[in-house]
Amino acid sequence: MEAAIIKPCLYCQSLTSLGPYCCEACRILDSEIGPIPLPENNHPYLYLDQPEFKKLYLQNDNQYLFFAEGLHCSSCVHLLEKLPQFYEGIESARVSFAASTVAVALKPGASLAQTAFVIQELGYRPVPLSAQENPAEKYLQENRSFMRKIAIAGFCAGNTMLFVVPVYAGLAGGLAQIFNWMSFILFLPILFYSAQPFYRGALNALKYRVVNVDLPITIAMLSGFSFSTFNLIRGDGAIYFDSTASFMFLILSARYLLKRVQQSYLSPSRLQAFLDSSHFVRIKGEKHENVPLKSIQVGDLLSINEGQNIPCDSELLSNNALIDMSLFNGESLPKNFTQGMQVFAGTKVLNNNVLVRVQSSFADSKLGQLLLELDKGSLQKSEFIGVTDRLAQKLIVTVFATAAIFFTAYSFIDFSEAFNRSLALLVLACPCALAFGSPLTFGLAIKKAQKLGILIKDSSSLERILKVQNVFFDKTGTLTEGNLSLSYTEPSELPADLKNKILSLEASSYHPIAFALRKAWATEQKLQKVENFQEVLGSGLRGTIGHDLYEIKSVGESMHDSDIAVEVSCNGKLLARIYFTDALRNDSAAAVQNLAARNVTSYILSGDKKSRVLEVANKVGIAPARAYGGLFPEDKQSFVQTFAPACMIGDGANDSLSLQTADVGIAVKGSVDLSLRHADVYLTRGGLKPFLDFLSLADVTQKTLHRNLTLSLIYNLIGGILALAGFINPLMAAVLMPLSSLLVILSSIWGFR
Repeated sequence: MEAAIIKPCLYCQSLTSLGPYCCEACRILDSEIGPIPLPENNHPYLYLDQPEFKKLYLQNDNQYLFFAEGLHCSSCVHLLEKLPQFYEGIESARVSFAASTVAVALKPGASLAQTAFVIQELGYRPVPLSAQENPAEKYLQENRSFMRKIAIAGFCAGNTMLFVVPVYAGLAGGLAQIFNWMSFILFLPILFYSAQPFYRGALNALKYRVVNVDLPITIAMLSGFSFSTFNLIRGDGAIYFDSTASFMFLILSARYLLKRVQQSYLSPSRLQAFLDSSHFVRIKGEKHENVPLKSIQVGDLLSINEGQNIPCDSELLSNNALIDMSLFNGESLPKNFTQGMQVFAGTKVLNNNVLVRVQSSFADSKLGQLLLELDKGSLQKSEFIGVTDRLAQKLIVTVFATAAIFFTAYSFIDFSEAFNRSLALLVLACPCALAFGSPLTFGLAIKKAQKLGILIKDSSSLERILKVQNVFFDKTGTLTEGNLSLSYTEPSELPADLKNKILSLEASSYHPIAFALRKAWATEQKLQKVENFQEVLGSGLRGTIGHDLYEIKSVGESMHDSDIAVEVSCNGKLLARIYFTDALRNDSAAAVQNLAARNVTSYILSGDKKSRVLEVANKVGIAPARAYGGLFPEDKQSFVQTFAPACMIGDGANDSLSLQTADVGIAVKGSVDLSLRHADVYLTRGGLKPFLDFLSLADVTQKTLHRNLTLSLIYNLIGGILALAGFINPLMAAVLMPLSSLLVILSSIWGFR
């Protein structure tokens, strides 16, 4: 079988094997839609260009946030993220599918009014949000509005069914005609109120020549109403008010169900879950008060108890604190912080009564910024989503064409039956489940990953990891613990004063060596003042204590191959050498074996010297020919490029180039926010077990995607045949249609149980 050719989409440049375009939205955007002009008057958003309103709705850096009412599938996401195509004043647009919001960055001097108007013209009702407003409140309002439409449709459909029971039982004559007219009147609220969301979608489809699910639903409803009204007026023929009303009630209910599932399961990663305390102790003078997270302000003095998470980025005021940094550096062992060092929101305190001074709000903290970063990738356009989007488009066209051809041909035999069967087909063969299944599956996978300590920036990495043929491991902190421990010193006993000077130099350093020394030489002795302090990443640090210049430098080649060494000097005179060891992770060999079972080749790329790299390679089962040492970041990047498709697993800071270059970049160590700028995945748990969990999760995701796709296609095929054969009438079709969506939802939830 000939392999699919993967090429960039002609519009958005996303890789696709589906043809010149990755989805219908990109095809339309590239060829048929241009800028949308703003009318000079008579539109409801002119007020937004007044200075006071632009100031009110400004989020930050010329960015504005709109709640987009009516956003209900991944095609909506792709369309709204192309807003710059419709108005050149828009620099970028980012959609949060779960929150139904679109964040728009405007160019200087651009019109906020035109931005809102363009969103409306694309078929969505834009509601600008101020920085203080919560989008969740807006989609709760949308939910209530939808519930009102469902309630009215349900009331009208239920009462219509009561009026047609006597007619079906054989009632005829004038009384039957009265009951039919009552059904007509009861259908009008559905026609003019409950069906409004479908009208907007259908008009948008016609206006921009885009095929969407609202178009056949609207045509089916209007056809049923029109034929029924025509037959009612002439006093002869079938009446479909009951089945059409029930169809609309069930369609609305199914869409509401999908909306709630979207809000529940596709919401972006809420990392506030790491802040497991409902309140924090704030100190004001002699007063201690319990306050919630939202009441904490910059400058507040907080007392953090053992087991609590620090709520905001803060300055440590206590002499020292033992802090679990696993969320930020992937390391399981806690770190010893000293007075004056910065501690971060989301990290856990492991001793009691730790005093901190708040330096930023939660939203501006590293953790808060990470939350925003993950929101951006909560529904990236993956290849499988592109496949299902296009299949959904083709299904709509195929069903619509089949219904039209069947109705035209069969109407010569039995007009009423031809209409019944064609309407049943349009009602039954709904692509909602097909289009919704893939985003739902990826959303559930991302949430499952978070529970496993895996932060996924881009959901498409769950697809790409299964295509990887080569995996490159960094050594230090990836295959090894990365938590250095003091081995020995030369001379074997160092004077207490020299230890104090070394600790004073290392007091402000976040380097693993600094943490190892603070752990080994924990002391209550007051540290000395260091002037002209300077730290050079990867080289060492220096500073003046008294009148002497002290330096701590790394030793490139120690006397013992398995040890890492630094030397301490004063005014250029060597005082001591200090040696550290870095133990191998206990799950490194298992990770390599797992990859070998998948026919994936493993490599080591390290900046450490060759002898240490070969020693680790031998222990984990990687051939010496695939273990490379003494590499610079550019060398690692070159290897990853040469052996694509590849996955790089390493330090988010030191390996940023290769993480960015790899098809899938996985950071297991380093600053979490920096890591997720360069990598697709960040592991908050130590070791490589989370990497194996990520591979298993990718397998489950792929199986669930394929199962959902198969269920949707089989349902539509069998249902369509039965509808055209006359075994399913429009009312039965309306009952069966939501079942396909429910089946896909249950299949997805069961897959990640």
